[in-house]
Amino acid sequence: MTPIPNIFFVLTVLLFCAFPLVAQDFPTTKIAKMDAASYLQPLPDDRVVPLKVIAGDFAAHPDAAAGKYSGKRITVIGRISAINNGNGENKVLVVTMQDPSGNLPAVRADFFYGSIPANSEIQISSDGSSATIVRRDRSGNILAQDPYLAVDQRVAIKGDFKEVKVGDIVLTSCKLEPKRKYKE
Repeated sequence: MTPIPNIFFVLTVLLFCAFPLVAQDFPTTKIAKMDAASYLQPLPDDRVVPLKVIAGDFAAHPDAAAGKYSGKRITVIGRISAINNGNGENKVLVVTMQDPSGNLPAVRADFFYGSIPANSEIQISSDGSSATIVRRDRSGNILAQDPYLAVDQRVAIKGDFKEVKVGDIVLTSCKLEPKRKYKE
């Protein structure tokens, strides 16, 4: 063989070997679901999960936790640790929930345009400590500005489990649940 085909052969073999290492998704397999059943507490019927439970599940048994939450719309109750503007993929807001110690994985909730009322926008404070919802009329005039979220606020956020990305548990298509008594 000439040197050029050898290089292509070696690169092809390396590519196929490296591909599984690059993938960060946790595929939902029958084994992952069985692991979830054996290692973790079952998901409650109302699918309301305290932040400590979901973060603890992924910290202790990430594959089993992926099997437990994959394909499910869940509500996570916890403390907001950061608020950011959304960028790309029609995101208007990204809310991070994490325990104060920072020892467990964070939950990142992506809010899309459909999660806020029509003719409204989200404004993040300059220090990132709060989000305000600004309501406008059809001409664009401001009708009202109401506090929406703040760092250290305890909230319930409902979203679809998407993936674990760089150690964060990602929920997508999120909505803020109405205030009611949730046990954490």
